[in-house]
Amino acid sequence: MKITASKVLTVLIVCIAIICVSIFILTLSVNKNPIESNKSKNKTTQVYNTEESERVFDDLGVKFKYPDKWILKEKSIDAYATESKENIYGQLVVSFIPDETMEKAKQLNKESEKISETDTVKIKEISDKIMSLTNEFKDLFRVVVVDKNKKEGALQKELFSKYKNKDLLGKEGQLEFYLLYNDTPNTDGLTPESQKDYEQIYSEVKDIKKFIQINKPISEVEKLNQNNKFTFNTKTLNNKKVDSSILKDSKLTMVNIWATYCGPCIGEMPELQKLYEEVKKDDVNIIGLVSDTPDKDNENLAKQIVSKKGVKYDNLIPDKNITDNLLKDVSGVPTTFFVDSEGNIVGDFIVGVVSKTEYKNEIEKRLQSLN
Repeated sequence: MKITASKVLTVLIVCIAIICVSIFILTLSVNKNPIESNKSKNKTTQVYNTEESERVFDDLGVKFKYPDKWILKEKSIDAYATESKENIYGQLVVSFIPDETMEKAKQLNKESEKISETDTVKIKEISDKIMSLTNEFKDLFRVVVVDKNKKEGALQKELFSKYKNKDLLGKEGQLEFYLLYNDTPNTDGLTPESQKDYEQIYSEVKDIKKFIQINKPISEVEKLNQNNKFTFNTKTLNNKKVDSSILKDSKLTMVNIWATYCGPCIGEMPELQKLYEEVKKDDVNIIGLVSDTPDKDNENLAKQIVSKKGVKYDNLIPDKNITDNLLKDVSGVPTTFFVDSEGNIVGDFIVGVVSKTEYKNEIEKRLQSLN
C-alpha cells in the first residue's frame, strides 16, 4: 500500500527541494492541474486518469468517476490513498481545496524563490507553512477498506465515530469497503465564494456511491511484472534521437523512471550517478525515463534538475509506445527495472527509492541470471 497526498503540497514541497526551478513546477500545478501526489518516505505516487473524470487506485481496489458538477471544479478536488494501519488496509480520502488555499500556495511559492538553498532555517519554515495548508482542506468522503482478518483498531473506531454514514460498498475476500460521509459539510473558515463551491460539490456526496467501483486490489509490482519487453524510438532530454538499439551496447541496462514533481526521485540522482560511474566496467548502463514528459515545460524543468544534480547518464522522453504500454502500469515514481541487450525485462520491478548498495546488489543478481 502506498501513501499519496495533494498535488498542491507535492508541487510546493518539491519547490523547497529545488528552489531555483520552483516557478516551473508551480505553473504545472496551477495551470495544468496534473493529478499528482505528495512524497512518502521513499516514493511519490501519481494516479493516472484513464478518462478526464475518472480516478483509479488499483492498489486500493477503488475507482470512481466525478459527478457532472465536479468536473468543472476538478482543480478544487483532491484525492489520495493512505498506507495501511492496524486493520485498515487503506483509505481513499477525497477533499475540497478552497481557492484561498491555492492562493496561499502561490504566495508561498513566490516567497520560496527568494530563499537561498543554503538557508535551511527559512526552508524549514516555509516547508512547515506548506504542510499546514492541508488543514484547510474540507472533507467530501472516504472509502475505508477494512481487513476483517485483523482485530478492530483505534483508527477504525475513530473514523467510524467521525462520520454519520458508513455504507458497505462491497467485499473482496477478507476486505470490506465502506463509504464514510456526513450529511452536511463543515464550511467553517471558508470565504463566501469557496463556501458556495464547497456546498455545490458536497450536494453530490449523498449519491456518490453509484460513481464508485470496487475491485480486488492489484499491487503496482503485479501490474508492472506483466510487461516483458522495453522498446522505444524517441529522443533524450538533450534532443538526441535514440531507439532500442542502444540497449545492445550493454549486457544489462537499469532504467529509472522518475518525474519532475517527485522529491525522492530527485534526491536519489547523485547516488544513481555514482552508481552509473561504478558499474560501467561491468558492462552495465543506466538511463532515466522522465514520466511526466513529453511536455515542453516539464522537459525544460527536467533539464535543469539533471544539470543541478550532476547527472551524466541519458534521460529519455517517453514515446507513445512507452506511454501506452509501460507507463500505464506505473502508478508511482521512482520505479526501476532492468533489461538485457535485447530489451527483455530481467527480474521484478523495484518500486520506490533504495540505496546505491541495494541497487548494486540487484544489478549483480540480474547479471548472474543472464549468465
